Amino acid sequence: MSDTAPLPVGLAGLPYPITQISLAVTDLDALMERYHRAFGWAPWQVFDHVPPVHHATMLRGESVHYALRGAEVYVGSVNFELLQPLEGPNLWTEFIDRRGPGIASIATMFHERVDGDAVKAAFKDRYGIPVTMKADIGDHIEYYYLDTEARFGCLIESGSGHAIDFVRPASVVPHDGAEPGPSPTTGLEYAITSVTLVVRDLESAVAAYREAFGWGPWRSRRLADDRPRSARAKLAAALVGDVRFEVVEPDAVGPWRDVLERAGEGLAAIGLGLADADAEDTARAALVELGAPLIAEVPSSAGAGRLAWSLHDATRDLACLIAVGTIPLD
Repeated sequence: MSDTAPLPVGLAGLPYPITQISLAVTDLDALMERYHRAFGWAPWQVFDHVPPVHHATMLRGESVHYALRGAEVYVGSVNFELLQPLEGPNLWTEFIDRRGPGIASIATMFHERVDGDAVKAAFKDRYGIPVTMKADIGDHIEYYYLDTEARFGCLIESGSGHAIDFVRPASVVPHDGAEPGPSPTTGLEYAITSVTLVVRDLESAVAAYREAFGWGPWRSRRLADDRPRSARAKLAAALVGDVRFEVVEPDAVGPWRDVLERAGEGLAAIGLGLADADAEDTARAALVELGAPLIAEVPSSAGAGRLAWSLHDATRDLACLIAVGTIPLD
């Protein structure tokens, strides 16, 4: 993080890092094992978010009971999380019923309740956006989800901390004392470098994130050519700490349009950073071998058949799309 440019400030005079990417899933244990085997990410800390530690649960202003299991792992500075709802009405079950397992939210989390409370008040005052769901974990953490899907294209979480930073896990996978390392499958080390949001109106989404969070500068590019696997979209991206936040507005045809028509607006892909172009080629081949076919691509300016960026449909085994490389922007 020492080489990362300082974050701008947004509402309530606060900086808004992307601290977490969360997937809503139906089989946490199986998916956690697949991610560990594919990318070497460890140690996963597994939490049983059930009473009495998990308490004060509310949904749309009503006190309700819900419980879940969560698994969190740090990939560099990014907290990557799997959430499996267990019982009771909750946003993750609604998400899975509507879209299937996938990337449900990003979080911009703080460490103190005073900051989380300031964000709640600022979104309510500026946009009339309330808290949709909330709970407490122990005596320090309050997490909540804002009703941001209409304006921002996805659920956004905030509050006063992630479980991995404050709570003892129920278990650690693959074992206590495990360290992050290379993938057991490829021998490569994978970072999370981007998360991609698919929307119908790129300009409106970018304006919303700029106003609320101060994110920027934004750089953009139109992707369109005659190749069958062209990305075919407008894309804008801003660097938020260590994470490139990408917003995509698909053209009338192409892989991104297929995503939008199938699932609607929402978070669709994570991007993987690797050491060099040869490592990227190895990673692409491994994803295809895993059963994640290449569905979109951007050629490298270096030529010789190289790709600057590729998108793989890993929804079957990893519950999201996976991008390798980076689309160059203007």
